[in-house]
Amino acid sequence: MILTVTMNPAIDTAYQLDKLVIDDVNRVSPKKTAGGKGLNVSRVLTQLGDDVVATGLLGGHMGAFMGELMDADGIKHDFTPISGETRICLNILHEGNQTELLESGPEVSADELAAFTAKFEELVKQADCVTISGSLPKGVPAEYYVELLALATDAGVPLLLDTSGAALNAALESSYEPTLVKPNLTEINALLGTSYTPDQVADLAAALQADERFQGIPWVVVSMGSAGSFGFHDGKVYRAVVPPIPAVNATGSGDSTIAGFAHAIAAGADPVTVLKTGNTCGKLNAMDPQTGHLVIEKWDEVYNAIEVTEL
Repeated sequence: MILTVTMNPAIDTAYQLDKLVIDDVNRVSPKKTAGGKGLNVSRVLTQLGDDVVATGLLGGHMGAFMGELMDADGIKHDFTPISGETRICLNILHEGNQTELLESGPEVSADELAAFTAKFEELVKQADCVTISGSLPKGVPAEYYVELLALATDAGVPLLLDTSGAALNAALESSYEPTLVKPNLTEINALLGTSYTPDQVADLAAALQADERFQGIPWVVVSMGSAGSFGFHDGKVYRAVVPPIPAVNATGSGDSTIAGFAHAIAAGADPVTVLKTGNTCGKLNAMDPQTGHLVIEKWDEVYNAIEVTEL
């Protein structure tokens, strides 16, 4: 079983418009999805045929609606209830642009957080792999993911961490090591105080390998959008180059990539297969208008076109 954690989920509501008219009425037919990065991971893993359980925090009427949406997607879930209302996030697709309006979400009490920690401790013992994705809600300290990482480590379960900012830095500076971290190029430059571009992969890889915060982490993958990604694993640096594709909706592609990594790592795949699987999932999501969903019939075409080389 793969356990996915989403601490700050949302009802993702997409509005598709030919043109966004400012200061006037825009009539839309919304598409509502059980959102949050970890739920995108869950949907892709479910599509890949994995046994998945989604967990995290849900509250209020929107939380109940989230449960209904997960049921409709065939996602098994076991969330901890909270008193605050689960947030709503709007994604307005217009004229080739994406304008997002993201609520910050509810504040979580110490008792609610303790209840979730206890639930996670039980669920992780049943898992073969764990993914933790996205931001932390208000009231939860930046170091909280370290607590979950410690529980997964004690249970001997690999954990893939996809977060940024203070939460990522806290995990990197802790004595516990996630199995994989996947910052994007912007996030890694912010962590290092650098401005590397996709043309400077070798220099960036050297900088990461020299940074003590990344020592001992089995997989460090840096995603670079259409330029593909690179990662280092067991002292080796790999570059993944992806084919150009007709992107329809790139939202959720990073989450889909994490799903692919989790799918491959849980299956004990070799490094090249791990990178090809993750990048394939990211690209197939971008080809699909539905967030956290793959154009699965294109799997062989995209997978076989991805080139992974050792630098």
